[in-house]
Amino acid sequence: HLPGILKYSIVMPDGHQGYGFPIGGVAAFDADEGVISPGGVGYDINCLPAGSKVLTPDGYRIPIEDAFPHGRVLCVDSAKVAPARVVLGLKKSDKCLFRITTRSGLTIRATSDHPILTKEGMVEAGSLVRGSQVATHPFQGADYEAPPPVEILTGDGFPHSIKKELASRRLLPLGADNEALPALLRLLGYFIGDGAFDGKKTVFRGSREGLELLRRDIQAIGFTPSQVYTRERTSHINGKTFKGVENSVHVNARSFSLLLKGLGAPREKKTAAQFMVPEWILRMPRHLQRCFLSGYFGAEMNKPQMSNGYNFEPPAMSCTKSKQSASAGVEFLREIGSMLNGFGVETSGILQEDLGGRVRLRLQLSEKPSSLINLWSRIGYTYAPEKQSLALAAVSWLGWKCSVISQRAQAVATAQACYAGGSSVGEIATDLGCGWVNHRFIERSAYEEHPTSPMVPEGFPCFEEWISSSLEGDIVWDEVISVEAIPGDCEVFDITVDSPSHNFIAEGFVVSNCGVRILLTSLDLKDVKPLLGKLIDTLFDMVPSGLGSKGGIRLTTTELNGVLDRGVEWAIEKGYAIPEDAERCEEGGLMKTADSSLVSQSAKGRGSNQLGTLGSGNHFLEVQAVDKVYDQRAAKAFGIEREGQVVVMIHSGSRGLGHQVCSDYLHVMENAVSKYKIKIPDRELACAPASSREASDYFAAMSAACNFAWVNRQCIMHWTREAFRKTFGSDAEHLGMRLVYDVAHNLAKREEHIVDGKKRLLYVHRKGATRAFPTGRPEIPDEYRSIGQPVIIPGSMGTASYLLLGGPNSLELSWGSTAHGAGRFLSREAAIKKYWGSNVKRDLEERGIRLRAANIRVIAEEAPGAYKDVDRVASVSDALGIATLVARMVPLGVTKG
Repeated sequence: HLPGILKYSIVMPDGHQGYGFPIGGVAAFDADEGVISPGGVGYDINCLPAGSKVLTPDGYRIPIEDAFPHGRVLCVDSAKVAPARVVLGLKKSDKCLFRITTRSGLTIRATSDHPILTKEGMVEAGSLVRGSQVATHPFQGADYEAPPPVEILTGDGFPHSIKKELASRRLLPLGADNEALPALLRLLGYFIGDGAFDGKKTVFRGSREGLELLRRDIQAIGFTPSQVYTRERTSHINGKTFKGVENSVHVNARSFSLLLKGLGAPREKKTAAQFMVPEWILRMPRHLQRCFLSGYFGAEMNKPQMSNGYNFEPPAMSCTKSKQSASAGVEFLREIGSMLNGFGVETSGILQEDLGGRVRLRLQLSEKPSSLINLWSRIGYTYAPEKQSLALAAVSWLGWKCSVISQRAQAVATAQACYAGGSSVGEIATDLGCGWVNHRFIERSAYEEHPTSPMVPEGFPCFEEWISSSLEGDIVWDEVISVEAIPGDCEVFDITVDSPSHNFIAEGFVVSNCGVRILLTSLDLKDVKPLLGKLIDTLFDMVPSGLGSKGGIRLTTTELNGVLDRGVEWAIEKGYAIPEDAERCEEGGLMKTADSSLVSQSAKGRGSNQLGTLGSGNHFLEVQAVDKVYDQRAAKAFGIEREGQVVVMIHSGSRGLGHQVCSDYLHVMENAVSKYKIKIPDRELACAPASSREASDYFAAMSAACNFAWVNRQCIMHWTREAFRKTFGSDAEHLGMRLVYDVAHNLAKREEHIVDGKKRLLYVHRKGATRAFPTGRPEIPDEYRSIGQPVIIPGSMGTASYLLLGGPNSLELSWGSTAHGAGRFLSREAAIKKYWGSNVKRDLEERGIRLRAANIRVIAEEAPGAYKDVDRVASVSDALGIATLVARMVPLGVTKG
């Protein structure tokens, strides 16, 4: 289907289904007339089903399928929420979802491999278990509605110069669909609560942190606010003197003050002004009304406060009015109350207090848990981060509390019905007793004719106690109570955001290329066996692993660019490699076509702290022993002297950086398909002509990611040498620790091949496949050129792995390619259903194989039975002559992510 493809596409013997190309897919395209496709190199789509609600920076929710055209979502960076631009939207079909439910009542559905933020980092949805602590941001906001086609402000009556200035900022004429309207509503609401006009100047007061957020909104609509000013202030209230600190921000632009006045801000002193909620706001969709209310509440509503540790005090807001304007104040608060009712928030009435010549008005809200949850999860506070964090925590705690009370109420009803039906209290307690429902509670419920409504049980944490361990910035840690598999075909979606944190908030949850090398040692099996446990523990401690794992190497932007542009040369300069290491890497450990400037900041952000880490899934570090030698000549050339010799195999890649590069350029390629009028059967095959700027940029960025992967494996090898030194008391040179070869997976390479008897330049795509060149090719290192390229086929955890030689038939049959591993036989979710991680670990250790893993679930996912028979995969390569057998290695110990 793709333009310029030569001969046929190929699937290696370890092949299985993937997105775009299959895993194990190989295809060659003419360098002039063909294309380059990221889908032929490798990436993963981890998805949520249609209708999953994604939170935006303006506090409203949109279905995930609409997130890409919408443009912006909310992400979490260093435990604080921040806006992020959506740069890519993807869609695929899936046959199984997982439903994750937390004790506060949040629920999300996701594919098994969709990462969800936990206290241990990002964990795939299918690997979560009951009791997992997940990061949530339990703010719902309001669902997005298309604004009505109405004009709010024309500028009539404004001086011509002001009207022209506001028009230049795209603020006039101001319609309901203007992108600046949510920010203007927040600012207007906050101004009514804690702002004032001082001549031509507009002044806002509040907390320093809140005013910094307010400044961002002012800048976003085109104005320049002052810095946050702080001064000490003395106040006199009811004969008492108070000293405090006042923070303020000023906007000097006259056009800004006239804009707020035009939108309905009170022009006079607010105690005397007779103003209402601007009539036009009452006609706006609820998500825009929320912006106004949250701004007003950020200034005027008290923060969530407890009365006894278990019940919240009624929230309230007050305003002081002159007696002449008191009736207008009452009407204003009534309108606020009416708007609140639309969000499911109940009010308790307006209280009035006579202050002599003035009246204090107080709108009090209901303290019912359902009303409080709606208030704090649907509206919340703007420009008041401390209040907002407490509100989010209150939503989660109240959700949990209500769930426990509901569980106890249901137990009461069931206990009474069963007791009336003749069951004994003991039998009822056995059936119903769990969690917060104990034997004494069931006994009392059965015997009492008119039991009181259940309360929280003894031992349930009070809010202040709970919040100390559950609230972290804008994140609330919640506990998973159920993980259910939901079979059935459905469309699922994913988005990629332009943020170093690479996450977004969906349904209240925070949700987010490789190669292999063999390292020789001079040690024998008998040398390693007595110290194997210590060695594997040391390797596990020194080489970070797991999804989202971070290494000990922290890179500046300049250093990261050096890694991307210079590959293993950078590692040599920094002391993580020796020159011989580079000589034994494919391409010498350097793709010279790399250009770090074409790698996005988002990708760089994901890679800056992951250098020297394994990652998760099928990536591993394994200590092995040579079990059988098939080709003595080739084995000796590669440094394998005997059976029983110990080697180390390292399988890892370019981590989050490589995934992000693929995601970034898939969007570019989707546009290229339209631009160059390329017909493709599947959007995941998006591509661009090989001679185009889009393809050239992607190839340079992909090359940079490949350089990162080589340096990553090199740093892992450096820590491996250090672990052996610590364990055996000798340096790497004395232990004979030299690299045999490092071969890359998941790459597109510009190569010369014979096609129809003529030399042609091709772009060979290898997705989950590896290069396997025979003798004589100039790409092979000098010391191996007369033998052929070393090829590595790792097995699954607990099975053999193979060292092979590029075969004589590989160029003719497979564009110089072969399998890159055993290949999955079961999906990850199927493996989890079939195997228990603890049982797999026990079985391996009974065979003498030491295992350390960052997550017990990954052991089940990577169980030997989840993969194809690597012996057959290797023998097929050998029989076809695309890669011939040299040696077989068996595992002694393994560390996994």
